[in-house]
Amino acid sequence: MISLMARPSKGQRVPIMAKPAVPLAEVIKANATAAGLSYGEYITALAAESLGMPEYAPRPRRDLRNELPIPQEERTTAA
Repeated sequence: MISLMARPSKGQRVPIMAKPAVPLAEVIKANATAAGLSYGEYITALAAESLGMPEYAPRPRRDLRNELPIPQEERTTAA
């Protein structure tokens, strides 16, 4: 029998979408990657700290050494 390892629940969450300007997005992506967080986790951590609610800031859990790099395209154009 194959056993799959599932992610532990993060509890109740509400999805919120953000569309930052390109220069801001580039900084967010770089900082999130360096911190070992997803982009959403990084933005949530920034908001939690800024709002004085650090107990809700996600903590890095990803071990990037075990992840395969996914090449990024420079630009994509919708068909």
